[in-house]
Amino acid sequence: MKKVLVIHPVTTAGLEEKFRDYFAGLARGHDLAIDSVHLKTGPASVETYFDEGFSLQGVLDVVAEAAGRYDGVMINCFADPGVEAARELVDIPVVGPAEASMRLATTLGHKFSVVSTFRNSGPWVERQARALELEARLASAVGVEIPVLELGRDPGLTARVITEAAREAVTRDGAEVIVLGCTCMAEVAKTVREEVGVPVVEPAAAAVRMLQALLDLGLTHSKIGVYRNPLHGTGGA
Repeated sequence: MKKVLVIHPVTTAGLEEKFRDYFAGLARGHDLAIDSVHLKTGPASVETYFDEGFSLQGVLDVVAEAAGRYDGVMINCFADPGVEAARELVDIPVVGPAEASMRLATTLGHKFSVVSTFRNSGPWVERQARALELEARLASAVGVEIPVLELGRDPGLTARVITEAAREAVTRDGAEVIVLGCTCMAEVAKTVREEVGVPVVEPAAAAVRMLQALLDLGLTHSKIGVYRNPLHGTGGA
């Protein structure tokens, strides 16, 4: 059985409980064991570049500890904080939800749109897509102005707001696929998918499945080009 560690790059302990059943469902029947952990020091949520930067050292410290104990790591945030650095730090595959879900979306249709949280997430996603060389496939990226930690407060409202934004992306922007731009939208993904009528990619599940595929294929990240082994440690205590 392959063992995977999901890192919540925040200090909000409740996220582990929130995702426990969801990840258990993804693991069930797949010869996969999924553990999760949150940070001891870092932001409560990742919604700005400052939050992302604040999370990085904690993420890398946890990744370093995971090597030798886990077969792979998923960093559970659409900002993909620390993913690139973590790939250099360890020799096991490290996957982030944004890259996994956007790449998956391109196999499901020509153009995809991302529906995320705050307004700043729109240009943030555009920059992510550009870095992944997927900018030409991105129809639009929008935020619904619901903070990450409030997405689960009223799931019905959250689903309605996301569905409305997704439908607009389809009709106005020509999106053929919708990517949910926050893993905390997982609990409403099924509802949105049924209402919108086009493929809706939930990024946490996409990342877990991509990680599982890498493990099944015996693949991990190359260290002869863009990634290399670090010259120094994580810098943690």
